[in-house]
Amino acid sequence: MHRVAIVGAGPTGVYTLAALLREAPSRLHVDIFEKGPAAGPGMPYNAEMNAPSMLSNIASRELPPVAVSLNDWLRGLDRSDLARLALREEDIGEDAFYPRLALGAYFTAQMAELVARGRRGGHLIELHLHHTVEDIRPRLTGIEVTWHSPTGAAKAEYSDVVLATGHRWPDTVADGGVQLQSAWPAEKLGRLPQRRIGVLGTSLSAIDVAVTVASARGRFVDAEGGLAYSLDEGQTDFLISLMSRKGLLPEADYWYPLPLPELPRLAACGAAEGPLLERAYQAFLADLDEADGDWLDRLGGREIGREEFRAAYFSERLAVDPFDWAEQNLAQAEESVTAQRPTPWRSALLRAHELFETLIPRFKEAEVEAFHATLKPVFTDCYACVPHFSVKRLLALRKAGVLEVVRLGDHSRIAQHRTGLCVTGDQLETEVEILIDARGQRALKFSDLGFPSLARADLLARPLRFEDLLLPLGAASAGRVHCLALPVLLRRRPFVQGLVNAWEMGSTTANVIAEAMGDRATA
Repeated sequence: MHRVAIVGAGPTGVYTLAALLREAPSRLHVDIFEKGPAAGPGMPYNAEMNAPSMLSNIASRELPPVAVSLNDWLRGLDRSDLARLALREEDIGEDAFYPRLALGAYFTAQMAELVARGRRGGHLIELHLHHTVEDIRPRLTGIEVTWHSPTGAAKAEYSDVVLATGHRWPDTVADGGVQLQSAWPAEKLGRLPQRRIGVLGTSLSAIDVAVTVASARGRFVDAEGGLAYSLDEGQTDFLISLMSRKGLLPEADYWYPLPLPELPRLAACGAAEGPLLERAYQAFLADLDEADGDWLDRLGGREIGREEFRAAYFSERLAVDPFDWAEQNLAQAEESVTAQRPTPWRSALLRAHELFETLIPRFKEAEVEAFHATLKPVFTDCYACVPHFSVKRLLALRKAGVLEVVRLGDHSRIAQHRTGLCVTGDQLETEVEILIDARGQRALKFSDLGFPSLARADLLARPLRFEDLLLPLGAASAGRVHCLALPVLLRRRPFVQGLVNAWEMGSTTANVIAEAMGDRATA
């Protein structure tokens, strides 16, 4: 039997196993290693890490199905099970954004179903919970995996090892010598005694932190004018400060068609040799002009440079109070979803970020730097739209006087203060008692994964480009190591953070493994 080890049992591991069972030409022996107590949810959707108020950032229609679709699985639950996931029957819909706990329960159930199906099909599949992989060593005959479990240490050799791990959320995060509070697990946020609370970041993760902290001190209620927030009796001088460089809130999720529109010039520009970034950018502008020329003209037209494009994209929002913009933007987004009317430039940007994602591994280092500085913020802002309910919660907190957004600018500093922390921006200074880091997963180096032998195996390409997901091992080995560890991929694949990416990477890796199995059988 072809032996495969999957290190990490989160959604990436789930999608990889599903694709392996679908594509493998013969029986498999799959060992799945998970250092936590559950197989399926991973950190982002784990019940021990998240609060019921925290929402996922993907509409149900966008989520690739495993054994069944998310909505079909939810419709099979009774009302009490839905209530435990903070859902009602009427909440289920194609454009719905569900609590992270609901996605965690879904992936847990899907992992169990995959294991059962695989075993019925003759595959040997073992889940190893509370198992920490400590080393991965290329050997001449395969890849040796060493692990530690409650019963002791052990090791085994595999033809393929899939790295589907890497998320790290330490209790405190060092930043310029100042200790910052981690945003996870969410349970501890509700026990914070401080009154003035700073949050680094304004993305959905930061919004979830603000909502979780606020929910411990008050409650959201449906009022005549919409969602409102009411502080509990005795809660005074309470203020949450969301802080970021631009001081912008994410926009509300707009409706867009699937599949996204094609951008033929950008899709074709990777075929030629030579410097790629500028050629891709010019192709992108040509496609954008065709998709929504009026919008591009408002930004500066076909001759606009990358830096100017970035500045023009954000300029209108930067000139307006972030909450005023959020209120207006929410109304537009709700109308877009109700009418199922796309915004052409938004759909084009969403498609463009997918195409750039395939090109970035081929960029020269200078091009990578330039992309991160100019185009990446635009694409990140476009695809990081948030559920409408999240925006409504922000507006309710603002109207209650317990939330503000702080624009730090390009040169901010954090210093210890006798009553807490002092945060200094380009044109302001503010004090908080505690600062929570909600800026999301940081990019990691490959050596940060903690597999010492693999880190010393003289990987051939430095820096790693990840043009494909196979690690180029310098040590001679008949085995392969597939890197699907999202934090390690972030620099060369900066958008590879969502569940669609997890599905794509799992499918790609399974195809590579299945093809190798077929070649070996033929030989």
